[in-house]
Amino acid sequence: MNGTRTLLRRVAAALLLAPLAGCALPGFLSFKGTKVDWSEVTLAAAPLANDNSPVAVDIVFALDDAMTDRLAELPAAKWFAARADLLKTYPKSLSYRTWELVPGQTLRVAGDSFGSPRVAAVFVYADYVAPGAHRVRVESLKGPLLVRFEARSFDAGPPPAP
Repeated sequence: MNGTRTLLRRVAAALLLAPLAGCALPGFLSFKGTKVDWSEVTLAAAPLANDNSPVAVDIVFALDDAMTDRLAELPAAKWFAARADLLKTYPKSLSYRTWELVPGQTLRVAGDSFGSPRVAAVFVYADYVAPGAHRVRVESLKGPLLVRFEARSFDAGPPPAP
């Protein structure tokens, strides 16, 4: 029993001191990124959302800085056209969840259904018929998130205070 405790202490000490010695931690022990901790995500389409057409919506998790940079420049039309290829090419750099809403629909998704991934960034893409980037970077990664879809644009953030 003492031998096991000693070994565990040595491993813990090595892990704590490795960054100070200039050594990198193994990937599975890394705590990079911000933890997503939404209590609920509400997707709310106004009655005339997307010029009164269904809107495809993807919430995309960028898991590293390189993917964040790539997604920050990608308009929604290109995201929806390339998402399958991006996921095949960079399976450890991104993940996403997808829905389709009709005008007037509100969908509530439990926050725990997303898990608690550590991310470099989160983006929402909406496949609008009107031209535009239709991409929003989500800054609010804790508590409730409200994504509101209007006729020709959308936004994402914490819901207004009651």
